[in-house]
Amino acid sequence: MSREEFRIFLSAVTNECGKARDALAADLRSRGALVRVQSDFRQEAGSDTTLRKLHDYIRDCSAVVCMMGKRSGAAPPSAAAEPFAHMLPAGITKASYTQWEFFFARHYRRRLSIYIAKDDYPPDISSPPTEDDAPLQQAFLAHVVREQGLDRSHFSNEDQLCRLVLKEDWPKKRAHKPIALPYPSLGSLFKGREDYLNRLHESLTRGRGRAAIVSSALYGLGGVGKTRAAVEYAWAHQDDYSALLFVIAETPEALHRNLAALVGPLVMNLPEQNATDEKVRVKATIDWLNENPGWFFILDNIDTPEALAEAQSLLARLSGGQVVITSRLSNFAGHFDPLELDVLGIEDAAAFLLERTDRRRQKLPDDGAAARRLAQDLGQLALALEQAGAYIAKLGLSFARYQELWQTNWAKVAGWADESITNYPRAIAVTWQTSIDQVGAPGRRLLQRLAWLAPEPIPNFLLEIPVPDIPPEDLDEAFADLAAYSLVRRSLEKQEFAIHRLVKDVTRRSLPDEARRRSLVEALKWVNAAFTGSPQDVRTWSRLDPIAPHARAIVEHADAANIGVPTSRLMNELGLLLGAKARYSEAEPLHRRALAIDEKSLGADHPMVGIRLNNLAVLLQATNRLREAESLYRRALAIDEKSYGPNHPEVATDLNNLAGLLRATNRLTEAEPLYRRALAIDEKSYGPNHPEVATDLNNLALLLMDAKRLGEAEPLHRRALAIDEKSFDPEHPTVAIRSTIWPGCCALQTG
Repeated sequence: MSREEFRIFLSAVTNECGKARDALAADLRSRGALVRVQSDFRQEAGSDTTLRKLHDYIRDCSAVVCMMGKRSGAAPPSAAAEPFAHMLPAGITKASYTQWEFFFARHYRRRLSIYIAKDDYPPDISSPPTEDDAPLQQAFLAHVVREQGLDRSHFSNEDQLCRLVLKEDWPKKRAHKPIALPYPSLGSLFKGREDYLNRLHESLTRGRGRAAIVSSALYGLGGVGKTRAAVEYAWAHQDDYSALLFVIAETPEALHRNLAALVGPLVMNLPEQNATDEKVRVKATIDWLNENPGWFFILDNIDTPEALAEAQSLLARLSGGQVVITSRLSNFAGHFDPLELDVLGIEDAAAFLLERTDRRRQKLPDDGAAARRLAQDLGQLALALEQAGAYIAKLGLSFARYQELWQTNWAKVAGWADESITNYPRAIAVTWQTSIDQVGAPGRRLLQRLAWLAPEPIPNFLLEIPVPDIPPEDLDEAFADLAAYSLVRRSLEKQEFAIHRLVKDVTRRSLPDEARRRSLVEALKWVNAAFTGSPQDVRTWSRLDPIAPHARAIVEHADAANIGVPTSRLMNELGLLLGAKARYSEAEPLHRRALAIDEKSLGADHPMVGIRLNNLAVLLQATNRLREAESLYRRALAIDEKSYGPNHPEVATDLNNLAGLLRATNRLTEAEPLYRRALAIDEKSYGPNHPEVATDLNNLALLLMDAKRLGEAEPLHRRALAIDEKSFDPEHPTVAIRSTIWPGCCALQTG
């Protein structure tokens, strides 16, 4: 606490003396005192109890004024009171909140003033609430008056109370409080950060000694709102500090220069302000801080190791205050309490856009939904939201129009900045360049590959796949570089990491055309190599599902850039995975596009085209578009017969699939010879005991069952089961399928 501060706590039961208490608080504040009341200590989820907060404040305050009436007020839970039971005098085992405030003051020997309401005092609310305990209050008053005989005064109304209290010898109005914050509070526009500010408060108040420096580090991606959060915290708690100070400290030179500037007339107004030597002015600032404890200091934009080292050197010379640094770095010394700041929640981001532009935008009926869509496009990043709001308000745009400009004229919109409006000196397009410049060459190359992926979290196992153009021995350091500057956010618990969508967007767009295409090709090869395992096997889904959104994003980029290989293969695999999950409407365009790419690049009769035709036909059959499916099956069969000859296993697959469609349409006489031909091909190609032969036997047996030729079907089923039991583990899903007579399916093909 600063020697200039005088902190007073006003104790009263709100439903009885709340109005008098609030009037008294206003009078005392006008004299420069820092005043708190019980309602200032709201209970927050996950934080200390209200009673502990009251205890901590009264322990460190200067004086307590108790207004006592006939009501006790509510009592804290017994578990909350138990740690303080030793502070109660003998014979008293229970106390209400307001009574505890009295006992805390007595225990810590705070200056204590007691004012008791007379019988004619009209309570604020005529009837006491049900939790009030009149006998408890009577016993308490008896303790104060009869047992302790403490000095007290009496009052009948709030005017009397205020006159009596103000007659006491209160300190005169405090001297000017130095305040050097870069901008005023956003007020209601500051959204979605309540929990974060509570965490910051708990972090800064964790130290009990007044001589110590308590330091917290707000870190995160550039533009996420670290500086704004620190400044809003300063304004919210301004009464708790002797000074509110802010300097930009992005380099050691900037830190010294801005420290020296604090001695000037608008902040500390020290005699050294006229000194020409910067070192003299810096020393004067440090001396003032050490002589005037209780200050709050923000060191902003500490984004390089050199700047952080200089800040640590400064802190070693200070005592008696609280320091918050804002940084894109993520690694700090042990004396910092690091608090990572994330983007806003979608609803808070949309609410900001709606309020920020309320009087200046072109309003449309769907503004609520449009604001959410735009907030999502902007990745809920504080800087992007503020610049969008400012741009919309300046030009009177609608949300939809800004979103259109963002997508079609990105360079102009993302490159726009007006510091006088946004209080931020950089446009979105260059916000992260400082951080990227600090990253080594392998880290920059890794970021350029990752920039093509989707906004969803990226599984850590992707980094186990060799990254093109990055030596394996450099990969760990490259990733650590990106994490150190908050360009990626890691989740150790979920074994994944994330990169903000705008960081990816800016990274891609900042590359020259040739380098951009090379980066895309390498990222495509990387993700394609990671997408392994049969999409039809549910056991592979735990690996394929996390990588699927990134595969989908990268094939869209690659297709737009006319990169056919391995785009068509990855599209095919994605289509198979989605089809296996019955997400046919998502799978179909991928299969059709893979087919079109390969037809164009390989020719209409290439075997790879046959694979694409087959897989699309399977999907069409599953969605009951049988005529189109049959034509594709027949075309695939013709291609494979021409490419491989009539007795190749690929031809057997085509025969099985076409026969399956014929069977499904009850053309059994057409289907049977195709099934028998497929069986003959596979028996010759693989031998009589191969799993493919078991599949052929099963398919033919099912057709015979449909034809009511059960005597012929049974031995085929038994033979298929015997093959699979020999080929697979007894618990393998295929064995279970054969045991229950599998209804048959069409074979899908990878490649």
